[in-house]
Formats: sequence, C-alpha cells, structure tokens
Amino acid sequence: MHIIPMLGILSLVFFAALFLMCFFRERLKNPIINILFVFACAIFFFLWNYAMYEHRGGNTNGFMILENISPYICAVIIATPFLHKRVRDFAYCGIAFLGFGMFVALFISPEVEYLFNYHQDAKFIHISEAICHLIMALYGFYLILSDKVKLELKNYGKALAFIYASIGFGVFLNWCFHLSNFGMNMYGNYSIYFLDIFGSFEATLIAYLAGVLLTLTLGFIIGLMLDRLSRQKKRTPDLP
Repeated sequence: MHIIPMLGILSLVFFAALFLMCFFRERLKNPIINILFVFACAIFFFLWNYAMYEHRGGNTNGFMILENISPYICAVIIATPFLHKRVRDFAYCGIAFLGFGMFVALFISPEVEYLFNYHQDAKFIHISEAICHLIMALYGFYLILSDKVKLELKNYGKALAFIYASIGFGVFLNWCFHLSNFGMNMYGNYSIYFLDIFGSFEATLIAYLAGVLLTLTLGFIIGLMLDRLSRQKKRTPDLP
C-alpha cells in the first residue's frame, strides 16, 4: 500500500471516531475509554520505537521520548495514570490543545512528509508513527469532549506552561550532556523538524517556541468550535 491510501484510511478512521465522540459525548466520561486510549498509545508507541530501532539499525538514544514533541506526548499519555494529580492536570491541558497539531502531524511528519510521498510504500515505521499521531489527536479531542479539560484561558496557560517547561528541561539536558532533545543541540545541529533555517541556536529555539504557541492556540480555538458544535442544546418546554 502506498502512503496516500494509508493516510486516506486513517483520515476516515479519525473523522468517524471524532463524529462518534461528538455524538455520544455524554458517554465519554466512562473511565474505561481513557484506559483504552492509554493502552492503545502504549502499544503503538512501543511499535513505533521498535520500527525506529530497525530503521536506524540500533537506536543509540534508547526509546524516543525527548527526541521531539510527538514521541514526548506519547510518553506523557502513557504516564498520566501514574502522575500526581496536579501534574496530570497540566499534562492533560497540554495534550488536549496539541490534538489539532497531532492531526496535522499525521500528514506532515518531521521525518517523513507523508502527504508529499506519492510513490512511497507505507512501511512498518510509517504505519506505526501515523497511528500514534492518530491516537494522540483523538485523545486530545477526547479530553475536551469528556470535559476533563475545560476550555478556559487558565487551562490554555497550563498547556503553555507544561509544554514550555518540558522543552526547557530537554534543552537544559542538551546543555549539560551535549544531547539533541527536541532537535535543539545548542552546540550545533539545531533544527526545527530537521530544518536548519534560522542561523543560530537562539533564533531556532525562539521560532520553535513560537510554533508551539501557534499550535496550542489553534488547538484551543478548534476545541472551542468542536465544543460548541457537539454540545447538545437543552429543549425548553413549550408554553401553553
């Protein structure tokens, strides 16, 4: 199967699942749904890491966690049941408002620009990564539709704080141990999704943070629209 048909199938799955989540919104509060999301994310994140291990001939960095935003969010989703309640609240906000960004990443991934690979076959690594993005996108919208994350500016601020703190921690590790977490190796080889177009580490990091800000803002706005479309209006009784 070529990559484009794979994207078509996953897109149909995404919109069908999103429609069902909107239609049966009141039933999303069942805790089993959250468990299923976490379990599915764990399975396909493991498969994605294994596929990357085979692709690279040995993953020298171990499991992908801080390599980029996508694997990091996968790891956070898996870890949420074990996080402190306050930390989990911040994590949920970050995951929720990154939902739209993960849907976009389904088509334009950092390593493989799926949408532009008309003649490339969908290999194991492509399928596992795309499904991970699909799960993360749906889980983000699930958190909004199940009211686990309220669409408030306070929660938007929590999302920014969580993602920025995560990136800051990764960059700090880069400075200490000469790593390249989030593609931000300050000693050279800094990039945004493998593109080095800003000329310096500082400019690249600022552009990266600005991109995160834009993505979270779009996720918040689209969450508001989805919330409004899916929320059922209560009927008022007819007056005699």
